[in-house]
Formats: sequence, C-alpha cells, structure tokens
Amino acid sequence: MNNRLLSSLIITVIVCAGPSLAFGWGAATHAYLAKELGHEPGVMNLQEMYGAVVPDMFNLMFGYEHQDYLWNKTHYEFMKVVKKAKSDESNAFGYGFASHNEDWGADHTAHIKSVGIKSGEGYVVTKKKILAPQLKLGIMLFLNANNIAYTPELLDEFALRIADSAIESAVDLLVSQNEDTRIGTRMQVAAKLRSPFVPMLLSKAYAKDFAGEAGMIVEEAILMIVETEKIFKEYMELYGEILTQENAIDLMAEQGAQLAELMLEGEYGIIVEVPSELMKTSLLAAIEVVKNDYSEELAATLDFVEGQLESHRVESQLLGNLN
Repeated sequence: MNNRLLSSLIITVIVCAGPSLAFGWGAATHAYLAKELGHEPGVMNLQEMYGAVVPDMFNLMFGYEHQDYLWNKTHYEFMKVVKKAKSDESNAFGYGFASHNEDWGADHTAHIKSVGIKSGEGYVVTKKKILAPQLKLGIMLFLNANNIAYTPELLDEFALRIADSAIESAVDLLVSQNEDTRIGTRMQVAAKLRSPFVPMLLSKAYAKDFAGEAGMIVEEAILMIVETEKIFKEYMELYGEILTQENAIDLMAEQGAQLAELMLEGEYGIIVEVPSELMKTSLLAAIEVVKNDYSEELAATLDFVEGQLESHRVESQLLGNLN
C-alpha cells in the first residue's frame, strides 16, 4: 500500500473541510449489496457499485458548515439523480445511488430499523451502543495522555463516534473475507471505470439548490461537487486496494487514525496524533460484536432493498429516462 499517496489524499480531503455524519454501512458493504442486487451485468454493474457508495461522498468534509445539508440531499433526495440520468451508464449509476438511501434503502437498515436481527433500531446503531462502553477506557487513557480536557458527555460522544466507524469497518472487512473476497478489487475497478458523466450528473441534481443554500453562484457549487467527487473516487480506489492486502486490518487502522485526527481538528479544534493501535483495538472489538449476525443482516437487507427498489418503481423510472 502506498502510504505516501494515502497521506496526501487525506491531506487533500481537509481542503474541502466539514462535520462527518455516520456512514451507515461501510463502502465495501454498499458495493457488495449493489453487486448482489445486480440489476445490470458486467461493466454496468460496476457503475451500480460506484453509484451505491457515492451518496457518502460528502462525509469526509470535516468541519464544513453545509455538510449536513449535502448529506441530507444525497440520502433523502436521491431520486433527483435517478431522474437526471439519461444514458445506460448514468442509469446504472442512478440505480446503485438509489439503493443506498436512508429513507428506504440500505442505510435505512443500518440507521433506522434492522431487518435481520430486528432490534428495533438500525443494525449499526444497535451494535455501536454495545461496542462504545468497551472503548471508553482506551479513549480516556488516550485523552489523559495528551492532556485533552473532556467532560463525561464528550467522552461518551467520542466513544460512540469511534464505535460507529469501527462497526462499519468491521463489517466491510468481514464482507471482504467471507461474502466476496474480490470486493476490494471490484471497488477499485468500479471507481476507475466510473462514467465520466457522473460529476455532471451529480451537479445537475444538486448544484442549484446547494448554491442557494450556501450563498454562492451555481458555478462555484458545481466546482465543489466535481472536486469532492474526484477526491472521493480516489479515496474509494485506495480503500479498495486496502481490502486486497494481507494486512488489511492494519491499513484500515492507519486510515482510521488519520481520519480521526481530521475529525478531532475539524469538529473539536483538537490537534493530536491518534495512534493506529487504538483504532486497531477498536476494530478487533467491533469484529467480535458483529461476527455472529452481520451476514444475516446483510442477507435480509438485500431482500428488503430489492423489494423497495421495485415498489418505488426505480427501474421503471430509469427505463422511462431512455425513452
């Protein structure tokens, strides 16, 4: 793994600034779900896989005041992308994009209501509440060692944030080991081969509203969307590469530590070096929390999302776009 390239990418991400919401399912999990939904074969399925991860493209904008707004756009107003798609490739992308959503897509089972373990809450939400108390001592020792003042409430918040990321990463890692050992390679290829029309498709869907919200001209909003998608595309290629490595868990811990540093600086004004060992310990604990039932949840999520895509007539909408 090219650590220099990873580091330069992470530094580039901070230029966009912004608060990171929970990702829901991790990128590899969304890509796996899109592969299994398989509305279109071959290269078109790769477009679906990339489309399924792109709604999270604004999640890396640590500290940006309009990040919540952009997250809500991609997770709740996702049909704007579907309706703007006018080609086979953009339709495939739109199908994957729609599969992700918070309202009735894959993220609904992660955040709102599990369909596999039936906990009454989303799967990731349920699991992070189990994991967070296990992480508090390590986080407290880290904060004390770096002379960082905190309240009990802030400690709880940090524990939940790290637990959320660790659960998502744990499921991604297990998917790459059990459900699809080639998912990392598929993610790399999907990102590399994503349609060149994707940035403009996203801009057509969201730039005008974003410009009005942020008080900028539409051209500035388009530029920001295009640049953010470019960075996210590179990030997905690198994340896919991580999942192909024998020491994937160590690389994921390093990546998690770098992102945690950006989150602490961007959202809390705390500048500190986060040890990758802290993130690795969290990831290993997360694996223990999810390993016995994550597969059941993913299988149920696949059935749920497939049914929702049909009931909301996403396929017929896409076919109509070509007529």
